[in-house]
Amino acid sequence: MKTTLYILLGALFTFTSCVKYDAEPFTGKTLPRVSGYSTGVTNDWIYFNLRTGEVFNSYQPGSDIKEGEQRNRLDWDLAFCGYRLRTNSGTSGNGQGGAADLGSGNYEKWQTVSQIPNTIQWAVDDHTVSITYSRNDWNKYLIANHLDFNENPWFDPNRGPATTKTDANPVLARAMTFTGPPPVYSPSFHTYVVRTADGKRYFKLQIISWYKGDIEVGDTGGQISYYCDELK
Repeated sequence: MKTTLYILLGALFTFTSCVKYDAEPFTGKTLPRVSGYSTGVTNDWIYFNLRTGEVFNSYQPGSDIKEGEQRNRLDWDLAFCGYRLRTNSGTSGNGQGGAADLGSGNYEKWQTVSQIPNTIQWAVDDHTVSITYSRNDWNKYLIANHLDFNENPWFDPNRGPATTKTDANPVLARAMTFTGPPPVYSPSFHTYVVRTADGKRYFKLQIISWYKGDIEVGDTGGQISYYCDELK
């Protein structure tokens, strides 16, 4: 009986030793802070120079690049505001940037610039993408347009928070979608390619989650986790 028990305990120990309970650590990137309407600024963008690694507005809204100034600067390539993204192109900037959709998943498949199809459809930024108003900016809008606060609440239980249009990339607008209330942020898990402001380099991008890569208890989201690597 004891022999049988020892065998069973040994088998159980061997089995449990092989079980991996901890998830693999996230090896991608995480935004340096929450951005967007919750900071009190509607167009609260964090800008990245993918060529040098430099980050602008990493600590607070508009500390390095104020809204509008980005159009005449070529030292940024990609920007985040909440779940919206910009490239240095079109209405967002005077650069030669842009973005294209490489399809669902297959992030590791894309390694070189030569893999990008010649027929790929590049999208430059335009003013068709919706963004959430901050409460502060919404109140300013109501005052400027002589609108009643009670008749025009910032949050509607059926439609969610108030929105406005902004300069952003229409293809990257599909990288993550919002539904609600209650708020749900869902990544597409598509791989995208971003062209830098000088038009010479290309980076692949995949949005992973609305939350930090290593989620902590109480994380309310907004510090998006993502992968971004250069195509050689």
